[in-house]
Amino acid sequence: MRIRTLPIVALVLSCLASTIALTHMNNLPAFVVIGPGYMVQAWLFEHDLALGGFGYEATMVGVSAIVWTLIVVGLVGAGRVVGRLVRGAR
Repeated sequence: MRIRTLPIVALVLSCLASTIALTHMNNLPAFVVIGPGYMVQAWLFEHDLALGGFGYEATMVGVSAIVWTLIVVGLVGAGRVVGRLVRGAR
């Protein structure tokens, strides 16, 4: 089984960015990064399932990291498909 490094690197970098964004939520770029986790935490709060303390932070960072990893990996995959189509059309 071959493990590709792009998703792992993207997840690690997304975790770092989300962790930093959680502590700096007073500016717009940080809020955009942590936004997906914030939305999930708000949904959990509305349904009385929210976690407190470390669970709150772990939910926000974890969900945000997974969402941004999927976005990055999806964009790279789409770029590769478009590149193959362009090269095949020549």
